[in-house]
Amino acid sequence: MVDVGPVLVDHRERGSTIPAALSAAGLEVRLVDLPVGDYVLGPGLAVERKGPSDLGASIRDGRIFDQATRLQSAFVQAVLLIEGEPQGIAEDAWRGAVCRLVEDGFTVLHSLDAEDSAAWVVRLAKRARRAGPTTRTEGPRRAPRHPSAQAEAMLAVVPGISTTMARSLLGSFGSLAAVAAAAPEGLRRHPGIGRVRAHRLAEALHASYVPSSEREPEPGRPARGERPDRRWVVVEAGGETRSFDRRAIALRTLRSAPDGSQLVDGLTGEVVARD
Repeated sequence: MVDVGPVLVDHRERGSTIPAALSAAGLEVRLVDLPVGDYVLGPGLAVERKGPSDLGASIRDGRIFDQATRLQSAFVQAVLLIEGEPQGIAEDAWRGAVCRLVEDGFTVLHSLDAEDSAAWVVRLAKRARRAGPTTRTEGPRRAPRHPSAQAEAMLAVVPGISTTMARSLLGSFGSLAAVAAAAPEGLRRHPGIGRVRAHRLAEALHASYVPSSEREPEPGRPARGERPDRRWVVVEAGGETRSFDRRAIALRTLRSAPDGSQLVDGLTGEVVARD
């Protein structure tokens, strides 16, 4: 086994079962403030985990595509781990977003629940150590070389602007500079560009630069250090509830609870088991 250092875990993941699973597998775990991603498993491998509610929120506001671009710029191998069934978003919408990520070279894995996520991350971490460090490449993974492809990629980072829409805009206006120079009214005359997308384009292309240390937390995502600890809640048929910090203990309690009781993930509100 190759020594590639400890597994780096973002502080926001400390309430999940994954850090404990990594430690139980004999891997050194270090909690840090990661600028991008939730887990760094090796010099060239990072994982972003999306729970049932977080995936829908990040797709709706376009945050997931920005995160994907930053991950691919920093790591040779970038993995999106989708946990459970996405909530608060239509199936066609989240599947379409995932397909776009796959088309852009992003690796996507799907887990059944938190324990399955832990199994995936442990396996990926062990393989990273067995294979040894991956050679780091400069710049984004599979970075486009043609200037027109680069322009498409830059526009497609804007929330709500797909690669197809970026190509349509560039074909209509002629260049990235012309898109940036267009007035909001002119952008809104383009098919598929409404008030919200025109605003996002104008904001991305003209807003003053703000250093990362001074930015407000991303919408829909808790600020670092504010993610609540995950709790497992046994809801008995009569309405009585009991809360646990470990899923295994909660499951044992559920087996002895009255018929009709449920185990609820306190972080997502999802019913994960029934008696």
